[in-house]
Amino acid sequence: MIPISSRDNKNLKLIRSLRRKKGRIDSGLYFAEGMRMVQEALLDAEAEIQFIIVSDEFAEKNKIFINSLDEKGKTVYTARESLFLEICNTESPQGIGVVLRMPEFVVPDWEKQTFVLILDGIADPGNLGTIIRTAEAAGVSCVCLLKGCTDLYNPKTVRSTMGSLFRMHCLSGGQVEALLPALKQHGFTIAVTALKHSVSLEQAEIVGPRALVIGSEAFGVSDEVLNYADIRVKISMEGKVESLNAAVAAGIAMYFLRPQGGRDRG
Repeated sequence: MIPISSRDNKNLKLIRSLRRKKGRIDSGLYFAEGMRMVQEALLDAEAEIQFIIVSDEFAEKNKIFINSLDEKGKTVYTARESLFLEICNTESPQGIGVVLRMPEFVVPDWEKQTFVLILDGIADPGNLGTIIRTAEAAGVSCVCLLKGCTDLYNPKTVRSTMGSLFRMHCLSGGQVEALLPALKQHGFTIAVTALKHSVSLEQAEIVGPRALVIGSEAFGVSDEVLNYADIRVKISMEGKVESLNAAVAAGIAMYFLRPQGGRDRG
């Protein structure tokens, strides 16, 4: 372990900079907090780990775990509690976090994909993280964030994925005019959530590879994207409810429309 004693330490400055999108873009790094996130990173994103940082108190209470990190050759920094709290984004920090390198965004071989999720203007980081986590559970092979979505590596987004971010294939900043025609060319049916001129999810019948589009919390799917729709779908609702949280709606739609054959990660 390498002790940090000064607030001006370069690694503490780096982590503080990762709170902002510009800092993440400039460095190509992001920060994930909590024991679960660190454990998930060690399992599924070990190659991207730059270093782990813990509070002195955490290190004292978790000597066996810290020793295991040393045995794996991981760089571990320790900082006194007051310094560690300054880099945290959570209300009740667990005393451990990890800095990771952002993976390179690589367009997958669409011929090997069966179920793609497209997000059009999702603005809330918590919703985005929850959607990514649910997408993993529903068997989505790739999550595509169109321009206008919140940052994939926003601290709240990272935390809300609960580790799914390390496993899911995500594309960020995609352009409508490039992504959707490519999917159509490879035989994908584009299903778009919309209230008008749509069928209920129970009635929707899709054969073969499909892409589900979820729109923004405030405005839904943009007209530009709607123009590519092969089918428009909606959630049937009872009572006086007019709309659902975007993450809830996305989860319901994913489970209704997912292929029956299970996950194909390509």
